[in-house]
Amino acid sequence: MSLSWGYARRYLLFNAVGAAGVAVQLGVLAALVQLGDVHYLLATAIAVETAILHNFAWHQRWTWRDRPGRARAGITARLLRFHLLNGAVSLAGNIAIVSALTGGVGVDPVIASAAAVAACSILNFAASEVLVFKTAIVVLFVLAIAGTPLAAGGGQLPHLQSSTASAWQSYEAEVDRRYREAQPDGQPFFAHDQFRRTPGWRESARQGSVVMTELDAPAPGKAAPSVPDGRIHHWVGAVFIPDATVDGVVRRLQAQAGQESASYQDVLASRLLDRDGDQVRVFMKLRRESVITVVYNTEHHVVYRRLGNARASSRSVATRIAELRDPGTPGERERGPAEDRGFLWRLNAYWRYEQADGGVFVECESVSLSRGVPLLLRPFITGIVEGIARESLQRTLVSLRRVLTAG
Repeated sequence: MSLSWGYARRYLLFNAVGAAGVAVQLGVLAALVQLGDVHYLLATAIAVETAILHNFAWHQRWTWRDRPGRARAGITARLLRFHLLNGAVSLAGNIAIVSALTGGVGVDPVIASAAAVAACSILNFAASEVLVFKTAIVVLFVLAIAGTPLAAGGGQLPHLQSSTASAWQSYEAEVDRRYREAQPDGQPFFAHDQFRRTPGWRESARQGSVVMTELDAPAPGKAAPSVPDGRIHHWVGAVFIPDATVDGVVRRLQAQAGQESASYQDVLASRLLDRDGDQVRVFMKLRRESVITVVYNTEHHVVYRRLGNARASSRSVATRIAELRDPGTPGERERGPAEDRGFLWRLNAYWRYEQADGGVFVECESVSLSRGVPLLLRPFITGIVEGIARESLQRTLVSLRRVLTAG
């Protein structure tokens, strides 16, 4: 499909959805004005909002179905952008035009509203194409501003400030404390149970789901932290491994240390650096992607521990993270500290394994640190940024389950 035909086809679909939205808007407006005796300006605002929600649902499923949102948070952020852009155009344009035509000239509100819809159509399409459903442009724009004063000041790339590192260390210490307190038979063992955010998660995991929960604090009852010039991404995911034992799971994972690239989608290369009993050091070339792709050379220190016969855990800390420039090309090289764009500064993973009837529950608590999102852009891309951390953990758990259930 050529670029011109692609845009033409999308514009036709956009207008088809828009035509249905017009019917919705005018129907709601007529009902409110003629049957409900609502003031025409308030009725216009309600009718426009109804049409906005209708149009977004169909644009998501039809007009821009080749650009699906990847997570609930991403779709929510997309809806917010749709409201801020299309909604602003539609609400402001409709109210202004209807006010001028009806209030100033005496045109029937329904006819005035139809004229307003036609006037706003092209502008709404352009905003949706460039800033709502083409999330790659939004994200690339945000990443590009790493070199602008808006993001870091003085046109410099963001650097890990001491205040940001201090906030991370405090957060990490609380997560570490919870991890160390785990006992062979103590409750609660899993983060899902400690935070009580996902009732029934065990049953969902048993049925084959990857149960995902976002956390906003290092421990239950703790306040969400203030992280100057940074952002902490905290996700917990869990899967169930049928017909497995805790000892068998841990032994298999330890034996495969350094071979992760053969099994995990986001690990492009790996090798064992050192092994000392229940401790291993591994190198991994990691890829993190959503609508963009960033690749890193990383080194991880992993320590396993047994907690009786029915439980075990492991803690993985990235001791080195180096973003790559031009990955996968002859010019591939590590970015120096002055070139690092701050997408991933820290990465910890806390794994928990527990024996259950018929298998083993495996949970991973992933905590990472990146540069902050500029205030003015948070409504537009926060969901997308969080989606990168979420989807990376989800893919890891899917791969892990596949590895552990293989014959």
